[in-house]
Amino acid sequence: MRWRQTFVAEVSASLQQLGLRACPVCGSTESLSMGRCPMLLVDAGFAADEDGPPFGDDRDGDMTFAVRVECTTCGHLMLFNSERYRTGDEKIMVRGLTEEQESQLGE
Repeated sequence: MRWRQTFVAEVSASLQQLGLRACPVCGSTESLSMGRCPMLLVDAGFAADEDGPPFGDDRDGDMTFAVRVECTTCGHLMLFNSERYRTGDEKIMVRGLTEEQESQLGE
């Protein structure tokens, strides 16, 4: 599963408009790279013992699909909630398609 090309372009443009043009740690303007795949963050409790399910009894935990931006110079890692960049019910992820196949869908 990976982000759609159009979604990556939109998020990148939005982050630049918000001022993310350089790494906030080392200042490099050439080294920010956006991950092509979503990062899944799970906000839930852990099991009380080793034999229990992987997460605690709180099944109301929150899952976030995050956009990962990393500085290739110093390794600073930033995560952004993909829901903030999604409009309506648009598809922001694709499964099993190459970028070329995805491009052909838009033609």
